[in-house]
Amino acid sequence: MVDIHLCQPDKIKSCAACCGIYNYVDNNRASLTERFNYRTRLFSQVRTKEISIDSYREIIRHREDSKRIYKTIYTCEFVGFLNEGTTRVGCMLHPMSNDGLDMRDISFYGRDICDGHFCPSFQKLTTNEASTVLLCLDDWYLYGSVITDIDFVKTFFSIANNILGEEISSVVVESDSLLREILRGYFSLKERWPYRDNTRPRFGKYYFVGEEYDIDRIDYEKLGCDIPVYDPIFLSLSSQFRTTEQIVHAVAAMDDLMKGFCNEYSGNDRKHN
Repeated sequence: MVDIHLCQPDKIKSCAACCGIYNYVDNNRASLTERFNYRTRLFSQVRTKEISIDSYREIIRHREDSKRIYKTIYTCEFVGFLNEGTTRVGCMLHPMSNDGLDMRDISFYGRDICDGHFCPSFQKLTTNEASTVLLCLDDWYLYGSVITDIDFVKTFFSIANNILGEEISSVVVESDSLLREILRGYFSLKERWPYRDNTRPRFGKYYFVGEEYDIDRIDYEKLGCDIPVYDPIFLSLSSQFRTTEQIVHAVAAMDDLMKGFCNEYSGNDRKHN
């Protein structure tokens, strides 16, 4: 269990995944940024009483494309940017955004559910794992997609821990800029992975058909390969491999990344001991 507030961990970044921001069919960085910029400007008119909440909702309903990947997951219309630098996303109804006035009762889930919700990452990640992610990412879009993908985080740590023969320490990572750079490269695969399946709605390893969902499987046997140790990572990256060569290339890329991280970590760890 994590003892860090994962939603708003610092003044630079935040996560609003539980508000459904990655559930829009059009959920790339540019589209979400444009969506939140408009909402933030419009909601400022609610605060100054130029328009009502009902008017805000009506404008958003008519303006936005609300197509969802998974219809059961609600996409909240009150998510926007919380600071002038547009580095933090979150609830514009929250009392911290409105001089203490709590407006969350008008949201879809209501104040009590929103206030008491803890995502699975809060339960499944360790404080050390979450702290390491926090050290490496200062980006709301990437941070939210990484911190909520438990398999993506824990599989990397598990493999690296086995190679190193010890648990990765956030203290060591914090002291080494190259380690943070390597980890940022790994986390950024969420946006730049060349083998992403774009043929159907996906959330990492999950794919969706209407109201139903299932966990994807990569048929390595059909492609003449053994199941690689990186399979959970490949599934988290919504991978679709069409040839043996693609799998070989993907495994080699992960091998290089893992080797680079573990070699740098071992050298830095010796300095600390």
